[in-house]
Amino acid sequence: MSAFEKMDRREALKLAGGALLCLQLPAAEPGAPLFFTRDEFALLDKLTELIIPADEHSPGAHAAGVAAYIDRTVAEAYVPDEKTSWRKGLAAIGELLQPSDVQPADVLTKLAAKEKDPQTEAEKFFTQLKQTTAFAYYSSSVGIHQEMGYLGNVILQEFRGYEAN
Repeated sequence: MSAFEKMDRREALKLAGGALLCLQLPAAEPGAPLFFTRDEFALLDKLTELIIPADEHSPGAHAAGVAAYIDRTVAEAYVPDEKTSWRKGLAAIGELLQPSDVQPADVLTKLAAKEKDPQTEAEKFFTQLKQTTAFAYYSSSVGIHQEMGYLGNVILQEFRGYEAN
């Protein structure tokens, strides 16, 4: 009779528990980016907030968690090119922000001016960044409820929208 055949249920559970402890992976640091490095994530958060800033009407992209949404989406992307395009694009914009006295808003304004005919990596990436930022923001609770005032599926007594003229 082998050692496994002689083992009782209690010993088998101890062995299985020990094996599971060995297989546990370290937990991710709470709040840490899933895909981007901390520096990339900080740049992404800054850029998305510049695209949709907080104002007197509603919070901006930072409060809506747009950078975290993009980070999670890119981390879960199946196609490797999706991950590569974000990394290259952020790096290209990061290069434009050197030296450190360059204003990020000025860089985005220049990139937006080239949006119809992008030539450089940063110019091409800007459209992707802007579209994803808008999608993530207006899909969030902040964007849809606070910014747009969407009340949900309710019957309204009167129309409070915009008149198309």
